[in-house]
Amino acid sequence: MCGIAGTFGFGDPDILRAMTDAIAHRGPDGEYFYHDGPVHLGSRRLAILDPARGAQPMLNEDGSVVVVYNGEIYNYAELRDHLLGRGHTLETHCDTELLPHLYEDEGIEFAARLNGIFAFALWDARKSKLYLVRDPLGVKPLVFARRDDRLAFGSEGKAVLASGLVSARLDEVSLHLTMNVRYVPGERTLFADIQRLPPGGILEVGGGETRRQSYGTVDWMPDTTTGEREWLDGIRHHLERAVRRQLQSDVPLGVSLSGGMDSTSLVALIRRGHAGPLKTFTLGFNEPSDETADARLVAEHFETEHEEIVLHEPAMGHLRQAIYHTEEPKVNCLQLYLLHRFIGSHVKVVLSGLGGDELFGGYDIYTYLRRLRAPRAVLPRWLVRHAMTPGLDGAAGFLARLHRPALDLYARGFEWIGSLQDPVRHYLVLRNAWDFNRALVERVYTREFRERLTVRSRDAFADYFPGDLPVESEALRAEFSTKMVNDLLHNEDTMSMAHSVESRVPFLDLDFVRFAAAIPDSLRFGRGLKGLLKKAMMPVLPRRTLHKPKRGFTVDPVEQYKKDLKTMAHDVLTPDRIREGGVFNPRFVSTILDARPGQNLRWHYFMLWQMIGLELWRELFTESGGAP
Repeated sequence: MCGIAGTFGFGDPDILRAMTDAIAHRGPDGEYFYHDGPVHLGSRRLAILDPARGAQPMLNEDGSVVVVYNGEIYNYAELRDHLLGRGHTLETHCDTELLPHLYEDEGIEFAARLNGIFAFALWDARKSKLYLVRDPLGVKPLVFARRDDRLAFGSEGKAVLASGLVSARLDEVSLHLTMNVRYVPGERTLFADIQRLPPGGILEVGGGETRRQSYGTVDWMPDTTTGEREWLDGIRHHLERAVRRQLQSDVPLGVSLSGGMDSTSLVALIRRGHAGPLKTFTLGFNEPSDETADARLVAEHFETEHEEIVLHEPAMGHLRQAIYHTEEPKVNCLQLYLLHRFIGSHVKVVLSGLGGDELFGGYDIYTYLRRLRAPRAVLPRWLVRHAMTPGLDGAAGFLARLHRPALDLYARGFEWIGSLQDPVRHYLVLRNAWDFNRALVERVYTREFRERLTVRSRDAFADYFPGDLPVESEALRAEFSTKMVNDLLHNEDTMSMAHSVESRVPFLDLDFVRFAAAIPDSLRFGRGLKGLLKKAMMPVLPRRTLHKPKRGFTVDPVEQYKKDLKTMAHDVLTPDRIREGGVFNPRFVSTILDARPGQNLRWHYFMLWQMIGLELWRELFTESGGAP
């Protein structure tokens, strides 16, 4: 696992070293460079497989194909045997070495053969072409910037900024989107001139042209010929196979254990074939929602070497460092930053349960969406659109104009009920989007920013809701392609690599995902939240785990407000500073800070969190040039 960076059409050794220095935390075990004509490639290595011989870049036999790579290939053994059978010479047991040889045989289309988490750059010296490739599920990041015929890329935006090709300018469209859904969906980043390579994307540069293509898509077509028993057996079989694959490591490995069903399933399946020492890790925040007791019971049940830490220091004091690494003001980055700081003091590789909720419908939003399925079907469309929606939107707007935060929860409830016949809005209101309410937009933003604003949250999600499926089914596919990639996986990667830890996600093994995607939604949703997964794992999980209510690994905004969020908001979101930024309305902040604290202000506290994060982002990147 590494960090990669490079340039095409410009650059020199000093620029390349500055780029890799910017992501040195991703690879403390070595730095490597390659230069050839218009291309400059660099990597920082976190040595996991074949530590002694796995230095990059990796070349084919004659040196005409060169690769720098970040990731793990889980079908490495099969691909290695395939290449040896075709007469290739392999000198290491490092999965990176497979890539130039596979390219020799099959061209860049070989990427579709890979099952793993990866992002890599491949230089074909004979054709003078550079290829950037990202794994089909977007587990590993890859960002880039272009100026005419020049390109800079890297595992993180900091590397691209260090190239000097672009500067750190705030993208206001991304700002608005992240204020609504708490992450930046799609190919944008918070940097105006840096974009993401999408999952399963290939960017080809050379010969005066730039070409993009995609590969490795997930087919959600349901298989109605398979019975429930076969699905249950298949879930266990494919997940256990994924876990076995992802235990490959030549350095110590552990599991991030919450005590919930997903992480406990990983521990249970590891124990089915591995009786030796196994490390598990849990972090608590000294809050009522902590899951440390549940994790401790699971660790005792499966006899793991359990490490637990409860944070008593103010968590918000680490927000600046977390945002430096995640490069976005994410409300759920802090707990992962602190967890992996703890994990990194023990192991280099950790398995995470991320992906179970996304594949099997584990979030409360699916319960809410299904509850209103009958009214959506029964109420005439004309009645909803021409009577209910305008009336409820009017009531929501009236409440928002009162500038009383305690009433905003009711306004959002009116909006949600009024969106019965509007699937994308019905979903987005549940995901905290608020820009459907004009009065609320006027409260949050300055007039000048509103006049510049040309996008709404709907624009980034409308394509996922064509109306062909029930809204909960379309929501699950939207979550899988947007929130999972650009929020959850982005956090998992940046927060683990901040502490030189490789995080693996067995639930997102490509074979397992393709298997689970074919499950009919009548089964996927028919037994409640993650009911099918729960039934499949029943033979291997403790009874307590199966009946444990879902909490989620997150900090409670109300608890944080009582601890240090309010203090930090007073310090960072001063009226003068807000006015200088020209985006947010100081009155919106002051009404929250003056309101009586309570659970009905959770949304407002997250808004404060996002605003604080954006101010820290400005300090880190636009004012100090990206220095930590």
